[in-house]
Amino acid sequence: MITGQNGTIQYANRPAIQMTGYNISELVGRPVGDLVPGHMRKWLAEIKKEVEQLGKVCCKSGQIQRKDGTILPVEVSISKVQTGRADRYLIIARATPDRIDLTEEVLQTERLRALGEIASGVAHDFRNTLGAILGRTQLLLMKTSDPHMQEALKTIEKAALDGGETVKRIMRYSKDEQSGGQFTSVDINELLQEAIANTRYRWRDEPEREGKRINVETDLTTLPKCRGNSAELRQFFTNLITNACDAMPDGGRLAISTRSTPTTITVTFKDTGHGIAPEVQERIFDAFFTTKSGEGLGLGLAIGKQAVQRHGGKITVDSNVGEGTIFTVTLPRPDQPIEDSEEADTMSPATHTQGAHILVVDDERILCEVLCESITVLGHQATASFSGQQAFRMLNTQHFDVVITDLGMPDIPGSKVAQAAKQLSPPPRVILLTGWDDPLNYVESKYVDEVLTKPVPIDKLEAAIKTALTA
Repeated sequence: MITGQNGTIQYANRPAIQMTGYNISELVGRPVGDLVPGHMRKWLAEIKKEVEQLGKVCCKSGQIQRKDGTILPVEVSISKVQTGRADRYLIIARATPDRIDLTEEVLQTERLRALGEIASGVAHDFRNTLGAILGRTQLLLMKTSDPHMQEALKTIEKAALDGGETVKRIMRYSKDEQSGGQFTSVDINELLQEAIANTRYRWRDEPEREGKRINVETDLTTLPKCRGNSAELRQFFTNLITNACDAMPDGGRLAISTRSTPTTITVTFKDTGHGIAPEVQERIFDAFFTTKSGEGLGLGLAIGKQAVQRHGGKITVDSNVGEGTIFTVTLPRPDQPIEDSEEADTMSPATHTQGAHILVVDDERILCEVLCESITVLGHQATASFSGQQAFRMLNTQHFDVVITDLGMPDIPGSKVAQAAKQLSPPPRVILLTGWDDPLNYVESKYVDEVLTKPVPIDKLEAAIKTALTA
């Protein structure tokens, strides 16, 4: 679970629902102290004090009082998560087992479970940031006709969208899920060129400031297009280039090449870095394993390997200490040529229902303002609310055709705002905009007409509003 500074629950996952016996609407907005038996309140206060002093506590034995009144022994770990505006608390509770089986399989399961809990909280804040970046970038794209400015803005737009996909991949990995983003026609050489451009600051700008030089050389042969997820592959290629730069702190050379056979497409990354020891090579694709002291979570290669496998491919590593490293990514080649599909220009004006009065509720002021400006550009009247309480007052004094509300807010959760909106006559359409993962699992769907996950491109925002107004 995740709580705000005042101890109010802002998020709970499926195991928390099962453990406590409450449904999600009963948990979100409830003080976490309600889940502790009366005689344990002093224990909870002492833990809170310890978390404030140390930042976290681990494996504290305690008890949870379930909805039916039964007491469940648990081990509790609490971490203080610092965000841009207010601190939050990540609470991981595990029912005390009869025995502890420390097999590698069990350990991996626990690692993934912990990753899922941490990623859920981080994803919320990260998606808010990406939402503001993407929204402002797309608005600027609609206002400028300068080709150089458009090219730069499109790079930012693509990076923001890829960032959103990265969050989704981390969440899928933490749940050990193979299903993911949609496959389309992709050009591997084009993705590599974009990854090289996106990492220019790592292999050119930063080394040059320090008087060093990393040469990136390419040998990209003509390849057939294949089916894949461009964001997944581009991000993994970016990660491999970044890792290669880290392996060459004094400068060096990175050679990137592509080849094809009648059945495969091969991408090779060869650096002249310090190399990887044999015992490390055996673990580099394991989750949470990293050789970068104090940097990174050790997830890039693990998630990348999963993405390559999802594409039906494989990745291998060949390295000698002091001689460099070669990563080889092999993907299946399509049996038949893949034609590019016609894709609509998301920045082109589209026909849409105009003139609606829309309430936007989000405690992230910058994101709220960007959403309002986007809605105004789409031809509607937007009113901003920066808290759930303020939204309650506005709903009682003004009429709105559509309410777009964030889910995780420190005072009143968006699910309560949606419920209040639906009690009006006539009720507005409600769109839930959230940075949490799998929002439909923990909102009352009868109060919500549609759910959008941040960051939301302007074309998807427009489509959701149009659907709401024509339903």
